[in-house]
Amino acid sequence: MKITLLGTGSPLPALKRASSSYMVEVGHDVVLIDHGPGSFQRLMQAGKRATDITHVFLSHLHFDHCADLIRLFHHRWDASGDDTPPMRIHGPDGTQQFIDRVFGTQGAFSRDLRSRTQHPLSIGAYRERGGTPPRPWPDTRVTELAGPGVVEFDGWRILRCEVPHFQPYLESFGYRVEADGKSFVYTSDVNLTLPEGAPPALRELAQGADLLVHYLNAFAFEAKAPGGLAGPRFVARLAKEAGVKTLVTSHHGPWIDTDDVRAQVLAEIGTVYRGRVVWGEDLMEFEL
Repeated sequence: MKITLLGTGSPLPALKRASSSYMVEVGHDVVLIDHGPGSFQRLMQAGKRATDITHVFLSHLHFDHCADLIRLFHHRWDASGDDTPPMRIHGPDGTQQFIDRVFGTQGAFSRDLRSRTQHPLSIGAYRERGGTPPRPWPDTRVTELAGPGVVEFDGWRILRCEVPHFQPYLESFGYRVEADGKSFVYTSDVNLTLPEGAPPALRELAQGADLLVHYLNAFAFEAKAPGGLAGPRFVARLAKEAGVKTLVTSHHGPWIDTDDVRAQVLAEIGTVYRGRVVWGEDLMEFEL
């Protein structure tokens, strides 16, 4: 299993960081977990094509976790011929509505798609890619996920739990990918809700992970704003309690992404968690 950090940034635009996205190459599949703004460009920089992607799992529907799915979905469809299997999208409640309102027959891109399925120039390009007219509309089917669970694939599986983040307005998931005795866990965005640290479901999801990518977008929020954003001690406690082998921090906003603050954050993590800690950067790769 190989994990590539495509986007390690926040909702704010940054030249050095795309928003949240993580690529997992596992078994016969190439899987994206989230695909925020700028991460499609990182996918290209990582040497992958849109048609390589077999599955997308969305953690939640904040725009910084899903906006570039529009670009990926459209380009993958437009670059496909008859023999390209559809990309499967999995996500929380509302994911089907999101896709339909962009790519449905009455969606925001319906004029674009109608021109590409009917205009002779587009039909000619479709033939050159091995397609046989009439050109079909994109397959907009989505698998919506509810509550904790597991989805099994050939040689790997992905588990999920709900994580505290902007409920009841959003449903938010953390994910764990398992294959060949190795595990990768992505917490998604996490709000502090319990004085004792991470909720039990998230601690269980992270248990014994070879690689944990954890949201870290705040510094010293624990003391000032209970219910606020996960800070370094929260992250460190989860990694320690779960027995994580490598902790990678991500979702860094510009307010935390400076040399001085980074040094303070890593030092604070080190007072609790003694394992390997990596300050996540776009295009970092991890082999498990």
